[in-house]
Amino acid sequence: MKNKIAILFIVIIAAVLYGLTLRGQAGNALPSNEFNGSFDSNGNAKNAMAFELSPERGRFVHLVALGENHTFALNQQLAKIAYPDVGYYGNQYFSFFEPGIAYMALPFYLLGKTFNLSQVFSFGFISLVSILALLFLYKISRKILKLPIWASVAAVLIFAFGSTAWSYAITLYQHHVTVFLMLSGFYAVWKFNQSQKYGWLYAAYAGIAYATSITIDSPNAILLMPVALYLIISAVRIVKEQRDLTRISLRIGALAGLIGFCLAISPLLYFNQYYLGSWHTLNGSLPNYQANSATTTAQILPAYPDPDTATEPPTKNIVGFFREQSIPRGFTVLLFSTDRGLFVFAPIFLLALLGIYYLFHQDIALESGILLALLATNVLLYSSWGDPWGGWAYGPRYLIPSMSILSLFVAVALANNAKSLWFKALTFLLFAYSSAIALLGAITTNADPSKTEALVLGTGYNFMRNWDFLMDGHSGSFLYITYFSKLVSLKEYFFIIYVFLLLLALFILAMESNES
Repeated sequence: MKNKIAILFIVIIAAVLYGLTLRGQAGNALPSNEFNGSFDSNGNAKNAMAFELSPERGRFVHLVALGENHTFALNQQLAKIAYPDVGYYGNQYFSFFEPGIAYMALPFYLLGKTFNLSQVFSFGFISLVSILALLFLYKISRKILKLPIWASVAAVLIFAFGSTAWSYAITLYQHHVTVFLMLSGFYAVWKFNQSQKYGWLYAAYAGIAYATSITIDSPNAILLMPVALYLIISAVRIVKEQRDLTRISLRIGALAGLIGFCLAISPLLYFNQYYLGSWHTLNGSLPNYQANSATTTAQILPAYPDPDTATEPPTKNIVGFFREQSIPRGFTVLLFSTDRGLFVFAPIFLLALLGIYYLFHQDIALESGILLALLATNVLLYSSWGDPWGGWAYGPRYLIPSMSILSLFVAVALANNAKSLWFKALTFLLFAYSSAIALLGAITTNADPSKTEALVLGTGYNFMRNWDFLMDGHSGSFLYITYFSKLVSLKEYFFIIYVFLLLLALFILAMESNES
């Protein structure tokens, strides 16, 4: 009963806070291809809107193409909106983002269209999936890590509202769908280990989750590989028999994972063949559209020439974006830099290091190892990425999957120091700082340049830029813009939500720590 109450509590809190900060604007109009969330000629914050950057625009225009034109291909008007992250095949245009998110969010776009809220409902799809991810985070904490309810809820609170993951749970990015598939796939393999009769169902889901993750972001093929490895290890049984003999057997039910993977990846292969001419061609490998201009920017877009008459550029190799030589720089950028560093934006995760120490004193070595492998894979993968900054982004958005795992480790540290008032006080102070930074981004903008770009452009960077937006009253929140801006200032709106978060954290940390 207590677990059901905790789950209901998580759903309600997440729905309220995601709803209060959900990015959006009323209407069914197309997004502008102008750069929103931008700055004026003096480098001052100008505005914050739903379609700030090309990832939102690129995915949403494919929703429009599917919903209105019944095709994934973009016409010239939609391609201009998706620019500069747009390529072409033949005489058709496509954004560089994998098609999965657009197809998943399509029912929400069509439903929202009936209420003149197509964009709001489309972004709301990500918030819904984010809530599902939080539930699996809680289940992993309770069932696998064996943490008490209060610590498990704390893990959810830290990930959802104590990290910059918040900014991407309320807009049309792929990160939270990746987290959901990663956590649910990991939990499914654990259930496969626990179940004999229905184990094949859990194995099948793990395979489906892995394949589905690739349809939304191709690097997920590497990012979620530890989950696939977990299933393979779980399928092999080593039994020591008499006379020092060892028998190795394979659980046949694990083959359902392979079947599930093949079935779930088939639509992507068909999509690639149908639209891109080959089953192994990915959106991101399409040639960039190059306008007939010496310089092209998102603000100035000349008319598109006919791709049939354009010079065919060399084919891009996505693997080429990952280079081991880039790891030292990328590692520093993602973890410690002032413009993207995880521990700068969310120092609450420093406590995860202590949680890892405690974790390996528990009898869950395999599961602990897989969680650490997921964490290490995420960090190393995007440290080697040519652009570890993630373009204009709020915090290290590429590390959002890692943030969910680090939240579990922080909860382990909390559970092992449940009687320590000083440790809980330290946790609260770190959460107070981290959640303030998280909320600041959630109610203002994700469009933050790297430090180098900011110095050239003469504008602010990291959360200080968002502070300028807050002071100037520029918000991307649909509810605030539509309703609450008539009642309170943005600073008051921030303060109300922030105080609520702090009271929530105090309540959880003050809960009885010895419950089962």
